[in-house]
Amino acid sequence: MKALKKGLLASSLVMSLGGGLSASLPGALFAQPPAAPGAVKASYSLNSGQYVGTREYAFYGYVKVQATVQNGKLTDIVILEFPNHAGRSQYISSIALPYLVQEAVSAQSARVDLISGATLTSQAFEKSLDAALKKAGALSGSGA
Repeated sequence: MKALKKGLLASSLVMSLGGGLSASLPGALFAQPPAAPGAVKASYSLNSGQYVGTREYAFYGYVKVQATVQNGKLTDIVILEFPNHAGRSQYISSIALPYLVQEAVSAQSARVDLISGATLTSQAFEKSLDAALKKAGALSGSGA
């Protein structure tokens, strides 16, 4: 499976074999997003560990994530699977997924703003992360 390696900037993301995608974008690139209306931060009830979310359909492929929780906080998200069957899908994933990862970790929630042009990928990311956070102990319906 093709994957994006951790630690690369969105402008220089590199596709390679194996591994997962994890975003480490400098904070200066994106402003802190406001919390989604009605969203409750999940960090208060999460158990430390790594949790794999469900495989979610995104029309052009599937999205599957692994969430890392340390000391009750969501600290990292690795994209285990993402739409990558064509150049356009690879491009959209390379731009959208690092931003979604950063937003989710910042918000401590799966409830993030969808990205225009990557709506289906954004929705699949949210569902997969939500499933992983529920495995970590997030309350159902908590916005996690």
